[in-house]
Amino acid sequence: MLIVSKKNKNIPIIDCWYAQHALGMDGVIRYQEAEKPIGAQPQRFDTLLSDLTEDEETILSHYTKNCRYEVRRAPKEGVSCSMKCGKEITEQDILVFTDFFEQFWASKGISYHEKEKCRAMMRQYAGAGAMALTMAFIGDKLLVYHTYILDEKRVRLYQSASQFRTDESITTKVIGFANRYLHYEDMLFFKRIGKEQYDWGGAGRTEDVESITKFKESFGGTPCVFYNGTQVRGAMPRLYHAVTGLIGRLTDGRG
Repeated sequence: MLIVSKKNKNIPIIDCWYAQHALGMDGVIRYQEAEKPIGAQPQRFDTLLSDLTEDEETILSHYTKNCRYEVRRAPKEGVSCSMKCGKEITEQDILVFTDFFEQFWASKGISYHEKEKCRAMMRQYAGAGAMALTMAFIGDKLLVYHTYILDEKRVRLYQSASQFRTDESITTKVIGFANRYLHYEDMLFFKRIGKEQYDWGGAGRTEDVESITKFKESFGGTPCVFYNGTQVRGAMPRLYHAVTGLIGRLTDGRG
């Protein structure tokens, strides 16, 4: 289980990942991928888990034939990978990643409005030793980024972005090889540092994410169900939560 907390107007805002039971502390507690429903209106969350306790060849054997081919092809195309965890992630790393992530969404015709929020979250989690940032390159050209949230034994894919939509100097096929290879190298890296499960960060079935889920399934993970929910404990946290909820409804026109 991972607990990362901060204070907003002196109110504890607590992110709790992979909880087995409710926490006995006051604050606004956001349960992420809890093992059972906790809090108000918990939402089912489907994902895939890959076993990192297996040896490298067994991990690779779970991949589809095409996935294995692309993983093996990537280094032949000159792809290399780099990983950073926790306090190894610098402020410059965070700024470069969030600019890259913004460009990734722009290449899909979507405006990204969460850059400052993302930077704050990355600083918080990296400072707590609970974030990893991994990259795939050809030469000095950055092709793919992945970010992860880490607890004692598990890693959770959080964000993934590539630049194939805006860079014409490298083919989309090679970028695809690099993305798969980075996932494989990430799994081996996390295995080496003692992690036991690789959480693919969601396996939705709606039309907008169906192709992403099929991509993740090609690595052979096991389907698993968790729950997301929020619990508010204590008088001041309840007041804070009520006020911020009201402001949110007014801001988006639902008040």
